[in-house]
Amino acid sequence: MKMQSDNAMISVELDADMLQMVDKALGGLKSESRKVLKKAINTTAKQAKKDLISKAREEYTVKASVLNKATQKHNATVSNLEATIEVESATRELTDFKTRVSKQGVKAQILKSSSMKLLQSQRGNRAKAFMTKFESGHQAIVQRQEGQTYKTAKGRQKRMEKYGPHADMTQIKKLLAVSAPKMIGSEKRVFGILRPTIYENLMTNIQKEIDKTLASR
Repeated sequence: MKMQSDNAMISVELDADMLQMVDKALGGLKSESRKVLKKAINTTAKQAKKDLISKAREEYTVKASVLNKATQKHNATVSNLEATIEVESATRELTDFKTRVSKQGVKAQILKSSSMKLLQSQRGNRAKAFMTKFESGHQAIVQRQEGQTYKTAKGRQKRMEKYGPHADMTQIKKLLAVSAPKMIGSEKRVFGILRPTIYENLMTNIQKEIDKTLASR
């Protein structure tokens, strides 16, 4: 059996040895082996998705809706005994995590084991982060990039139209945190911790399906 993560995808795949073990357990019903394994794998993948999201939220301040939306389960079939949990790879914005806006600037907390920290550049004028709203209506936490200005005439004109002829032309950058794959696929905090549990669930689910099949004789 293989259970692996490449950060963007977690897969549960059974090998020939596992199939032979189930064949032996089913005896005269070994023609049902692949169906048994398919059901067990898919049940395990469903449990794993729920557990991985729950564990990630124990470790990170990320919103549940973000992880639920970013995570998709793909079931095994009789011909392909592999289920995958695919995780959207885009790096999440800071607004998806715990943040606080105050007169001092924006504070953020990514890991629950850490504390709220003021987002402030360590260079030059030590620019602080702030919340802004783009023309699209999207809100984001941004920071001025010292030494970088809007160079195109269009970009400068838009800022003058919005903020006046003396508008600050320093470019702003949207601040990002960590991607869902890095959270869920983390060996130290999430997937690596849950790997033994996922394996145990798979073994339990296989035995349950074997028992059901034998009981239906």
